[in-house]
Amino acid sequence: MTKLRARIARLACGAALLLTASAALAQTAQVPEMPMDRAVNLGGVEAACTGIGLDARDDPQWLAYPVRVEVSNVLNEYLTGAIISVADEAGRPVLEANCGGPWLLLKLAPGRYRVMARLPGTDAKPRTATIDTPAKGQMRVVLQFLDQ
Repeated sequence: MTKLRARIARLACGAALLLTASAALAQTAQVPEMPMDRAVNLGGVEAACTGIGLDARDDPQWLAYPVRVEVSNVLNEYLTGAIISVADEAGRPVLEANCGGPWLLLKLAPGRYRVMARLPGTDAKPRTATIDTPAKGQMRVVLQFLDQ
């Protein structure tokens, strides 16, 4: 009887892993990937996904965005493919972005926000930060995945 229980437990673990992977893929699929180096409207917020290559990073048009969210690992290397969510101070969702680059630029209305990044398909814990949109200039927010 113990062999049967062990086999059932292995099958259940395998099924759980498959369901977890399917859920992660489904979550990513629900958030379409943003085009690179082009401004788009996400829930009423102008946003741009960029940061790959020096030409893209040095483009002066990106300085007009008051918030720059960067995603990196423990070695300060940029990470791509993060799903980034922004909620207002009351916790209401503002936007969700699937950025294929390491930078997500945002023109958020003045206020306090919570930014969260997650890396689909990994076991990395989500990273969060609370930000206040600057009145002028650009705020750099680095969400660093220490487990990547």
